[in-house]
Amino acid sequence: MFLVLSACASSVGNDRGQDSGPTPQWPPAPRPARISYLYSITTPTDAKIDRGFFNKAWRFIKGTAAETLSKPQGIHVDRFGRLYVVDTQQKRVHVFDSQGSRYFWFPDQPIADFEYPVDVTADDKGRVYVSDSATNVVHVFDAFGKDYLTMIGKDRLMRPTGLAIRPELHELLVVDTIASSIFVFDTRDFTVSRYAVRDGQQPNSLHYPTNIALGPNGDVYVTDSLNFRIQILSSELGFQDHFGEVGDGPGFFSRPKGVAVDSDQNIYVVDALFDNVQIFNRDGVLLLVFGTSGHSAGEFWLPSDIFVDSHDVIYVADSYNSRVQVFQYHRQEVE
Repeated sequence: MFLVLSACASSVGNDRGQDSGPTPQWPPAPRPARISYLYSITTPTDAKIDRGFFNKAWRFIKGTAAETLSKPQGIHVDRFGRLYVVDTQQKRVHVFDSQGSRYFWFPDQPIADFEYPVDVTADDKGRVYVSDSATNVVHVFDAFGKDYLTMIGKDRLMRPTGLAIRPELHELLVVDTIASSIFVFDTRDFTVSRYAVRDGQQPNSLHYPTNIALGPNGDVYVTDSLNFRIQILSSELGFQDHFGEVGDGPGFFSRPKGVAVDSDQNIYVVDALFDNVQIFNRDGVLLLVFGTSGHSAGEFWLPSDIFVDSHDVIYVADSYNSRVQVFQYHRQEVE
């Protein structure tokens, strides 16, 4: 079990959030760490990708665009360990493949209706899906983003934002913020197989939902932004439970954004106004808060999204600090 703990870290790094000095952790030392800071990513080098001298020199001669994050928005880590980062300012998706020591970005050629990418997800076959909230479609790429396939949802979606993939069911879940809906697309033919919609402030409703995440048990978690809460849906998208309300302190929400779930089914919620991440249990009880406003390691400036991978590594899109911060969840018991 967690305890409700301070948001303060035991130490911080330098002003760019890179490794420097003792590692920040929450709760502060000497208590056992439940969350610890690992590193931050702004360039491929930060992701432990060495492009090699001749590769770097050739890219410099060619005048290739800078490989630096500008405004990271949506993030996703696929089962192969590739980190996808949507950059709304650059209108591209950065791909950091540290295991293969590769980096690239897409689309590398102009694509019609690719105007304001927001979120990204990927399936087990290397297909990548990118929501575009300006042109109201979801773009589909193949080969981990290198080949463009098609766009889906045109004339059906009003403002697609959060995405989640259920490859075993051949389903792509798309949050439509304006329609206060969740659309389910069949990834075999890209048709809408079903959808859940109920706009309002009642318990079993959504009002301007934005982000979405899948739990290890199949539950679906949705940031119900203008209701200032997290909705928990069943695998069939039936409303099960919710928690949260508007407020200006720990345990409340002001501008909830990204949501994620770890292997213990703890629920992580990014709040862009608080510049922190709050962690709750399945019953909505606050367990821990980490992060605060700033530019150093473990500090955020308008964070937008969060993803927890299968190893309980936590990735946070620190949008206005132009980086992705990486943390580790530790499962040991707190005394």
